[in-house]
Amino acid sequence: MAKKAEFVDYEVKPKETLYSLTKKTGLSQEELVKINPELKDGLKDGMTIKLPANITIVENTEKAVVGLAKTIKKQGEKKQLVLLLPFNISKIEGDTLNSTAARLKTDKFLNMTLDFYSGALMAIDSAKTLDLNIDVKILDSQETKSSSSVASLIQNNNLQNADVIIGPFYQANVEKTAELLGKTKVPVISPLSKEPGKSFSNLLQSMPSSELIKNGMLDYLRSKNGNMLAIVDPKKLSTKQFLKNHKDVKLIGLNEKNQVIADSLSKKLVKGRKNYIILDSEKTGTILNALNVLITLSKDYEIQLVILEKNDTLDFEEIPLAKLAQLNLLYPSVTRDNDTPEATVFEKEYKEHNKIFPNQYATRGFDVVLDAMLRLSQEQSFSETIDTMASEQVENKFEYEKRAAGGYANKAFYILYYDTDLSVKEAN
Repeated sequence: MAKKAEFVDYEVKPKETLYSLTKKTGLSQEELVKINPELKDGLKDGMTIKLPANITIVENTEKAVVGLAKTIKKQGEKKQLVLLLPFNISKIEGDTLNSTAARLKTDKFLNMTLDFYSGALMAIDSAKTLDLNIDVKILDSQETKSSSSVASLIQNNNLQNADVIIGPFYQANVEKTAELLGKTKVPVISPLSKEPGKSFSNLLQSMPSSELIKNGMLDYLRSKNGNMLAIVDPKKLSTKQFLKNHKDVKLIGLNEKNQVIADSLSKKLVKGRKNYIILDSEKTGTILNALNVLITLSKDYEIQLVILEKNDTLDFEEIPLAKLAQLNLLYPSVTRDNDTPEATVFEKEYKEHNKIFPNQYATRGFDVVLDAMLRLSQEQSFSETIDTMASEQVENKFEYEKRAAGGYANKAFYILYYDTDLSVKEAN
């Protein structure tokens, strides 16, 4: 009897990266390089590499954004949506030292929960307006980072019969919920955690992870055939380690004062191509120096400044917004500013109900809950909408992709840039 092959050949597709291969195969970049040492020099179109014969390759395709509110299936069987939110009421009632009002002034986690809840209530009101046939149950998950009441809630409320569950908030608790409901395959949505965490077939990570966003940004730059350079503060070791796996990004050295040397940078710039300069530093002096050098060089080269994740230092008054706009700062964002009529209606109605404008957690609560209810109200099953449909609500986009290890992760985020008129626009 012939011995079964241990490896199979795989031809690298155009614009494929080590990161995209990890998503397709479920192997880490280190595992891929161990099997294929030539990958240390980077991935090239058309090259043939070896993959373990027993893995399943998951092909991810871009999904068209669908207006779920326009494709609602009327009537049908009533669906059940459950929200597990960390009100921790027993803890509040047992607090003899602080009044509820005093607690609200100091407990950031409780405030975040109440904001999310206020947005969720707005989504439930919208569902009634849309005549969605959904019963919503809201339960107190009574959670901390290391504990929750999910086990008893599942048992006492027959949550194994729910159609979808949103929450709890902490990653460990939402993973526990997915694990306990794994046999009945009830979809469990993690609403706020950015941790990639453990994989369960019924777990949906609705917040894109930091790694996914950074890799997505680099894939976007590649799609534009950009020349990618990086100015990285020596103390940013995690960024340097991350970029080691992206051989097409060239690091620009800094001098002893952590400043960019214009001549060294200009030698790596390319005329006739967009030069994307990735910047990662929290030092105001380094950032100002880099901006001045790039603006000078932009007279002879096409240059765009890029950050791969949020950098609070760029918001300091010492960093002129006009210079960031002059270099068309390109950056990722989970949310967008939305001035559509639907978004305006949400903001107006929220303010009428709550006497304040919605913050990011209130809007997140609205978007996550409404998106789940609309997906429950389609001709297809909830799981089919996850496989085939991307959607967009007020500030957040949802495009779930299957994780090789199991479950789903939302890969949708916005790529925004500062225009020269200081406005923020979405990149094409």
